[in-house]
Formats: sequence, structure tokens, C-alpha cells
Amino acid sequence: MVRVEVENIVLNITTSTPIVILKDTKSGGILPIVIGLFEAQAILLILEKEEFPRPLTHDLLKLVIEYLNGKITKLEIHSLKENTYYANLIIETGTRQIKVDCRPSDGIALALRASAPIFASEDLIVKPDIIKYYAGKESMKAGTSDRPINQKEAEEFRKYLEQLNAQEFWKKLKEET
Repeated sequence: MVRVEVENIVLNITTSTPIVILKDTKSGGILPIVIGLFEAQAILLILEKEEFPRPLTHDLLKLVIEYLNGKITKLEIHSLKENTYYANLIIETGTRQIKVDCRPSDGIALALRASAPIFASEDLIVKPDIIKYYAGKESMKAGTSDRPINQKEAEEFRKYLEQLNAQEFWKKLKEET
């Protein structure tokens, strides 16, 4: 397992689905995971440090865990089976450690609220050299949607990701619906 951090949440332009981008803190590799709209909102609210007068669902679950003398210690995204990612939320209660199966998106939302680290299996991380290889490869069929992006397109996309914030994300999402 390697430690990852939420790099950003982006919107897939063709499908209008949110994707959370997790980044390996050491190698720079990434793990993109398609998530639901509500989960994207839950993650973005914590990243943007938004506060509400009443607890939202993930806040409520964190409070219940704490009320039962538990502590969320980490999230482990451990596998991919049939295009579905699997994760365990690790909760400590006294001397016991409990692994709770969860969707990565819900686990990320809870881990961020608990300031707990997020880990991912090394097998799931797309290595930076692979990203550079595909980003720098020239397309054999220019103009097709399934071709690898070229270096210029990769750089433009990187700049777009760096500048994207939660407000722009939700504004764009509302415009498209």
C-alpha cells in the first residue's frame, strides 16, 4: 500500500461523471476513480472547508463512530474487480481494529473528515512514466476519440486540472444538466 492524497475532482466531459484523482505522494502516480455526484459533493465540501449548521451523512457517520469510542484511522483502497474498486475503512476501538467494507468514495469522504490517511494498493496506481509515455505518444489516427493524447494536450489538461476548483466544477455541472 502507498499513501495517496486527493489531488482533485474533475468532471468527465463526455459522460458528465465526477472522477476523484488520487495521487501517490512519493511517485507522483495517480489513481482516477469514477464516483457518484453526491459523493463528489461530500468530498468537495471538505476540501473547500465548507461548514453546515447540521451534520451531513458522512459527518453523522463519523460522529456515530466517535460516540461509540471508535476512531477512523485510515482508508485502504485494495483492489479492482470487474471495473469496481474495493476499499476498507479501518476503525480502532480500544484494542480492536475493525475493517469495514466501503465504497472508495464514501471512505474518502470519511477519511478526509477524520483527517485519516488514505492508502491504495500499488497495483492500482498508474505510474508517472506510463502517463508520460501515453501523453507523449503521437496518434496514428488523428481526430479519433480513442487515440492517446499528445504532449500539448496532456499539458493543457494538466493546467486545467490545476486550476479547477469546486465552484467551477458545480457551475459546469449545473450548466450541463
